[in-house]
Amino acid sequence: MLTESMILVNKDKPQGIVVTVKESRVDMAISRKFKDELVALLKDKPALMVLDLGETEYFDSSALGTLVSVLREAKSYGGEVRLANLNQTLRTLMKLSKLDAMFKIYDDVDEALN
Repeated sequence: MLTESMILVNKDKPQGIVVTVKESRVDMAISRKFKDELVALLKDKPALMVLDLGETEYFDSSALGTLVSVLREAKSYGGEVRLANLNQTLRTLMKLSKLDAMFKIYDDVDEALN
């Protein structure tokens, strides 16, 4: 099933769901909607959620907080959240914020699904 919003595109896969973030910048202006949409996708309790960040260039602190909230929610029922296609800026941000220790980060979606 494919569902689409202004921010996210969700594709169901046998392993879980792949969520493509369609925003180049995730900041305070859209962070609440970003969180609400991700949390709504967790209602079905997918075993795996892969966030494809290939179109995203920038996250602010509110977006990072959203990622942590989504990860905690998924872990609360035994699910997993993986990140894929991060540009160098996002990889550096994840490392500086020490979130690279919390999330599994992959070069591409196919790798994250395996």
